[in-house]
Amino acid sequence: MNTKKYQQGLATVIVAIVLLVIMTVMVIFAARVGVFDVRMAANEARYKEALITAEAGLDYSTQRFSSEFTRLYDGTDAGTAGTTLATIANNAQVNTNTEPDGTAPEAGDPYFTVTVTNTGASYGGIPVYEFVSTGVGADGTGTATVRRQVTMANVFGGTVPDVPVIVGGAVGTGGNFNVVANPNGAGEGVPVSVWSSGDISGTNSSATCHFEFYDGNNAQCSNPSGNTENISMGGDLAALSPISSHDPTVPDLLPNDPNFPADIFAFIFGVPRAQWELKYAEADANLQAGNVCAQLNAAGTGAGDNFPLWWVNGNCNISTAVLGSVDSPVILVIDDGQFKSTGNTQINGIVYMFDNPTNPAQPSAQLGGTTEIVGSFISDVGGAAMQGSYSVVYDPNLVASFQANGSNYNFAYIPGSWRDF
Repeated sequence: MNTKKYQQGLATVIVAIVLLVIMTVMVIFAARVGVFDVRMAANEARYKEALITAEAGLDYSTQRFSSEFTRLYDGTDAGTAGTTLATIANNAQVNTNTEPDGTAPEAGDPYFTVTVTNTGASYGGIPVYEFVSTGVGADGTGTATVRRQVTMANVFGGTVPDVPVIVGGAVGTGGNFNVVANPNGAGEGVPVSVWSSGDISGTNSSATCHFEFYDGNNAQCSNPSGNTENISMGGDLAALSPISSHDPTVPDLLPNDPNFPADIFAFIFGVPRAQWELKYAEADANLQAGNVCAQLNAAGTGAGDNFPLWWVNGNCNISTAVLGSVDSPVILVIDDGQFKSTGNTQINGIVYMFDNPTNPAQPSAQLGGTTEIVGSFISDVGGAAMQGSYSVVYDPNLVASFQANGSNYNFAYIPGSWRDF
């Protein structure tokens, strides 16, 4: 017997067996890794499905909150405001399983639930709420939770204007210019019609008065040429012009007021003029920014129903229209363009001639044909922006609508509050 050959054959068999065992182990290991990969991929897919469902629940619930706030909130009665807010938050919750499209789920459908809690913090007097949405995948094994804090911010982050005419610069009230004063603009029984950082000039056709003396088919202060019922009469305005300091003869005019805001934009909206894009974004989110003058005109009395802020880039021509209402007024920002109003146009709300810091142009106005602004006319610049034949009428009911109406609030996320853990 050849022992050497026998030993070589045995070694070959042993090596083959070892290699076979190694290959078998590798195959088993690869199979296990493959199974793990498939399971991981399946888990990831189920988690993503659940996460998307949870995000859908968050969007669904927060939009319900915004809609309910617009529908129900009236902050004029402090005694009931808290109860109303609690109702709004409760209505925004999804206490029963709901599909991403808002319907009840069927077997095998993904669904979500959402809870809403008051964090105890507040923004502008409105509580900050935390929305927690839990999504469940179609097979019921994948879950994900996302949360975010939200509130509602009033379009006026600063002050609701209660002076009929506010101008940064000199005021030239040319034409048939009439202003109905805020009878308590500077304190009880102290009327204010025009407030400016520059001189105030007027003509014999200009006048200011209290509301009871504002009448006629061509609505104006009665007999602007000299009726003693007026607060500031045309003759006095013309004789005293330009008025550079407060004069008791025309007590409701406040020229060169040292308390005049250095930044009118910040005074109204609560953010610096340099950050104007923040307010533009609010109008844009409601499809009310850009070249939208025709859209505004078409909206008519309902222009303030969805959201009051309209932002027009460039020129805007309004003719024989009624925009907004006393209960649902508008805020019309003319961004470095010309605002032209003719015919029997009535604007219920605020017209703001905005001098955009990023544009060398300036806004201007050409108003005539018995144009009437019920609310406030505000301008970053005087001069040409003030010329025309029109009336500006203070209405306390309109100011109250701006303060209390839920549609004057815009949905706001709290930065950094989104989490998926």
